[in-house]
Amino acid sequence: MEFEVFGYKISIEKKALKEKNEMPNDLKWALEVIEKYGAKIPPSEKKVESAKRASKIKANKSKEKVINAVNLLRLQGEEITPYKVAKIAGISYNTAKKYLKGKKLIN
Repeated sequence: MEFEVFGYKISIEKKALKEKNEMPNDLKWALEVIEKYGAKIPPSEKKVESAKRASKIKANKSKEKVINAVNLLRLQGEEITPYKVAKIAGISYNTAKKYLKGKKLIN
């Protein structure tokens, strides 16, 4: 088991975990804190790239939904507002507002 505490990397063998009585008090305390609160492990590069890819796909879908909603409103001759676009596209008001202003589709 390897973890980082206060900037120090600590590596403990599994047999040492069983033999807590033979460990120094500081190490016992550190293990108790880690067991209670968990050790923060940074995400792997693979997970980070997957999250970026998923985020980009979701953003593209939202943009497409906004464009389709705007086109529909134009065909119907209605005013284009973030509320109407969000309602038609099935996205949140803030997302609609973000993409409408970014595309300069509304004033």
